[in-house]
Amino acid sequence: MTVPRLIGSNRLILATLVIWALQPFAAGELIQTALDSANTGFRQTVSVAAWGLWALILLALVVARPVTLTISRVGIAGGLVGTVWAASDVIRRSGDTPAATVTVAVIAMVAAVVSVNLPGIADRFLDGVSYGTEQRFALRPPGPVLLLLVVPATLLVVVAVTIGPLLLADQRWVAGGIATAVGFPIAAVPLNALHRLGNRFLVFVPNGLVVHDLTTLREPVLFVHREIVGIAPARVGSDATDITNAALGMALELRLHEPLQLPFVTGRTATESRTVNALLVAPTRPAAVLTAAVQRGIPVG
Repeated sequence: MTVPRLIGSNRLILATLVIWALQPFAAGELIQTALDSANTGFRQTVSVAAWGLWALILLALVVARPVTLTISRVGIAGGLVGTVWAASDVIRRSGDTPAATVTVAVIAMVAAVVSVNLPGIADRFLDGVSYGTEQRFALRPPGPVLLLLVVPATLLVVVAVTIGPLLLADQRWVAGGIATAVGFPIAAVPLNALHRLGNRFLVFVPNGLVVHDLTTLREPVLFVHREIVGIAPARVGSDATDITNAALGMALELRLHEPLQLPFVTGRTATESRTVNALLVAPTRPAAVLTAAVQRGIPVG
């Protein structure tokens, strides 16, 4: 039985799909108004690109895979950037546009960004590549990374992949060509980092629990049932090895019967073997993880 995954995550993704499907009637109208003063070629090119992005993200939301989670999050963030630009442009150029149009557009796009980043959404995408009875639960990003990297990295990707095509659409061929040639490789670096952050999870398998966090552990680590004492909310002052990297929110403590040697990442290619008796992990939905543990016969508490 996988109630936390199927019911909770599916309701969230349905809400996200509905919110995104309504964007042409909210943000789309505002963006079209902002493009009214542009030349015909630029307006048509940007309109086609906006519809293409909307359709791509809609498809990504339907097809549950780790890579489509990254596409959805970055693409919807790009939609918010475009909507804010359109709102500022419309407000600057004309006072005739109803305030309600601007407000609805911005709120609708903010709602889309929030919904695709809610706890539980990532679980559904990660489960898209599960095998058989596997059940995956996303891990929270490290706290400092969340605050200092995720937003700037997302903005960098959005700017790097759009500035060149926009210049080309405006028939600035030389500048557009250079910006495109430079921007796409630049975007690849933060995009890969964002994807790696979103592809960290716990996975319940028939014979135990796997910790899959390649930013901390050199390879996924399987803890079979006989090695696990139990899993529970982390105790105050716990001496467990912390691999949450200061993630915000509740941490869970995975306790082991005997010490194990694990390969920890210490550099781009460097690995250090450490002995652990217990681990602290930070899933986005700790209560759902504990429920799944009970269902899988892993002691809780």
